[in-house]
Amino acid sequence: MIRDIRKFYEYFQLYNIPQELRSDCNSLTVINTGTDTAIIEGLEVLPGAQYYAPGNEDELNETRYRLSFINTGGTQQVLVIRKIYK
Repeated sequence: MIRDIRKFYEYFQLYNIPQELRSDCNSLTVINTGTDTAIIEGLEVLPGAQYYAPGNEDELNETRYRLSFINTGGTQQVLVIRKIYK
């Protein structure tokens, strides 16, 4: 049995202020590209580290994540990458 190829795209977005991150995607990666520690739902993400929420085939993550930062006078920035099916 041959399955149709499922097409998707990756959506990249930078965040630098505390806010809600909407997933609405199959998989979500949050990379701390700043120098301050990022907090995702209480989980500390150190500078250079990442949080990854993988998705299985045909799953949709609808989680709303709370993003904040531990302010130490550094740069507050995360890169969010979403895998979105077309």
